[in-house]
Amino acid sequence: MLRVLFVCTGNTCRSPMAEALLREKIRQNGLLDKILVLSAGVAAGGEFPASAGAVMAMRIKSIDVTKHYSRQLQPEYVEAADLVLTMTENHKRAILNYLPAARNKVYTLAEFAGGSSQVADPYGGSNAVYQACAEQIEQLIDKAWGKIVDLAGEKV
Repeated sequence: MLRVLFVCTGNTCRSPMAEALLREKIRQNGLLDKILVLSAGVAAGGEFPASAGAVMAMRIKSIDVTKHYSRQLQPEYVEAADLVLTMTENHKRAILNYLPAARNKVYTLAEFAGGSSQVADPYGGSNAVYQACAEQIEQLIDKAWGKIVDLAGEKV
């Protein structure tokens, strides 16, 4: 089983949306037994629910993230993952400074999708900002989907 870990800062906005969007894509494609997806934050302080903006942005896509609670990134999460996708270069750098051995499996989501953009933090922004962030994440996941499925095939 391929284990994908999304990482952002607080694990209440971007990475929970990415986790939910990829999980839904996995479900729609009948690959729940091949790909496991989780998320965490490099600076998640305690267990907090997904932000109201993230809940709203996912509700528009008929995805429920109300049961999500943030979790602090732990070294064992990175070690257990086959693929770690961060929202920014800073998140990637933070992981690799702490766990340099993970360099062959840590990418920004945009980098893994073949681009170079960052996924900006919508925290505190308007509903439109959250929706735009969710759209960007979904587009990047769509672009990376073939590579994710290929990696899952290698794990079988």
